[in-house]
Amino acid sequence: MSAALLLVVLAAGAPVSFPNSGSAAAQPAFLRGVVALHNFQYEDAAEAFGEAQRADPGFALAYWGEAMAYNQSLWLNQDADKARQILGRLGPTPEARAARAKTDREKKFLAAVEALYGPGDREARDRAYAVAMGQLARAHADDAEAQTFHALALMSTASRSPALFRQGGDDNHQHALVGSSVQKEAAAILEGVLRVHPRHPGALHYLIHDYDDPEHARLALPAARAYAQVAAQSSHALHMPAHIFLQLGMWDEAAASDEAAFQASEAWVARKHLGIGMRDYHSLSWLLYESLQRGRYRRARQALELIRPAVAETGADRFKALLSDMRARYFVETRAYGELAGVRDFGTSGELFALGLSAARRGEADLAERALRELGRRATAPAPGGAPGGRSLDVAVLEKELQAVMALVAGTRDAAVDRLKEAVALERQLPPPLGPPRPLKPASELAGELLLEMGRPREAIVELERALAGWPNRSATRLALARAHAAVGNPAAARTQAQALLANWKDADPDLPELAEVRALAAAPPRR
Repeated sequence: MSAALLLVVLAAGAPVSFPNSGSAAAQPAFLRGVVALHNFQYEDAAEAFGEAQRADPGFALAYWGEAMAYNQSLWLNQDADKARQILGRLGPTPEARAARAKTDREKKFLAAVEALYGPGDREARDRAYAVAMGQLARAHADDAEAQTFHALALMSTASRSPALFRQGGDDNHQHALVGSSVQKEAAAILEGVLRVHPRHPGALHYLIHDYDDPEHARLALPAARAYAQVAAQSSHALHMPAHIFLQLGMWDEAAASDEAAFQASEAWVARKHLGIGMRDYHSLSWLLYESLQRGRYRRARQALELIRPAVAETGADRFKALLSDMRARYFVETRAYGELAGVRDFGTSGELFALGLSAARRGEADLAERALRELGRRATAPAPGGAPGGRSLDVAVLEKELQAVMALVAGTRDAAVDRLKEAVALERQLPPPLGPPRPLKPASELAGELLLEMGRPREAIVELERALAGWPNRSATRLALARAHAAVGNPAAARTQAQALLANWKDADPDLPELAEVRALAAAPPRR
C-alpha cells in the first residue's frame, strides 16, 4: 500500500476522500472518524480515531483526528489538555510527532494541530491554526478536506457560536461572523468545494453555519436540502438544515429535520447505553417552536413532556432553563393564559414574561406588577461575573412589552403605544436572530397585535409587515395581518394572509381555536 493511497468512504451517500499512509486495516475507522468530525459528532469521532490507532499504532493522522475531536470550535468548547495528551501518545515533542508523519501533507496537518494546541491563549492559538490550515489549503488546492477544514478554522476566528451557553437562562451568542470578510472568504471556499463535491458533508455543514443569518440564509437553502439527505445518523447534522429552514419560515421542513435529529439522538443514547441527559434537547426545543407555528399544539406539549425526565434525572441547570424557555414559548404562542392561573414560580426571563403577560390579561394586576419589577431588575443587572455594560437588550424588550400590555389593560392607550415604540426601537438594536425569536415575542408583532386591539388596523399593518420581514412566515403575524386587512376593508389581502396561514396549519390540530375564523377569511369573496 503506497503512502499516497486515496481511499473513499461512503457515509449515507456522502463521499469523503482523505489521502493517507495508514494501513488498510485502519482505513474504515479513520474515514468514519473524518465524517463524524464534519458532522460535529465528536464522541463518535474520538471513538473511531481510537479504533484506527489500535489497528495501526503508528498512523499519525489517527492521532490528529482524535485530538481534533476536542476542538469544538463553533461551540466555543475546547479541551486543549486532553488533546495534548492524545498527541503525546504519538510522540513526546512536536518534532518527534512530525517524524511519524510519512508525507508532506500529513506533516502539514500535524503542524496545524500543533499550532491549535500549542502555547498561548485560546484566541491566539485559533488564529495560528487558521494560518497553518491556510498554508495547507494553498499547497493542496484540490484537496476537499484541506479546504473544508481551512474554512472551519477561519470561521472559528470570528465565531458567533450557536452553543447552548446560558447565564440565568438567557442566550449569549456571538455574532462577529455575520457580514464579515471571514464569512465571505469561508463561503467562497466551501462553495468551491461543493462545485466539485456537491454532497461533501463538511462543506454542506459549514456553509449552513456560515450563512445562518436572515440576510444570507436563502443562499444556504440548497446546502440545507442536500445536507438533510446525507446527514446519516448524526443528531447535530440532522438538525442543522433546520437553521436555514427556520430562518425562511419553512416550518414543515424545519420540523422534519428536528424530529429526525431528536430521534437519532434517542437511538444513539440507547446504542451507547448513555443517560437520557445526552439526548438532543436543543433540537427538541426547536421542534416545539416549529410545532407551534404549524398549529400542532399537542405535539408541542409532547415535546415539553419529553424533556421533563431529563430535568428530574440530572437536575442540570441547562435543562431547567431549557424547559423554562420551552414552557414560555408554548404559553406565549398559544395565548393559553388561563393555564398559568395560580402559577407563581418561573425560571428564565422568558417564562417570567409569560407569567406577567398571563397575569395582566387575567386582571391580576399585582402579580403582573411583580413580574414587571423583576424583569426590570434583570434588564439592568450587570452581566454574569460583574462585567460592565451588561444590560440585556432582549430582557429590556420583554420589560417594555409587558409594560405596554399592562397599560392597555389599564386603559392608558397612549402609554401603551409609547412603550411599544420603545420596545420596537430596542429590538432593532439586537443582533441577527440565529433560531427561534429572542426575545420570544417579536416586539413589532406585539405592536401590530395591540394596535389592532386598539382599533388602529392601518398602523397595525405597518408593524406586522415589519415583523414578517424579520421573522418570515410566523403564524401569529399572519393571523394578525389577516385580521388587520379585513378590518380596513381589504379582503383580498386578508385572504392572501389567511391562505398562507392555512398552509402553515395544513396539519394543525382540528380544534385549533382560530381555525374556523382563518378558513372564513381565506374563503372571503373579493369586494364588488
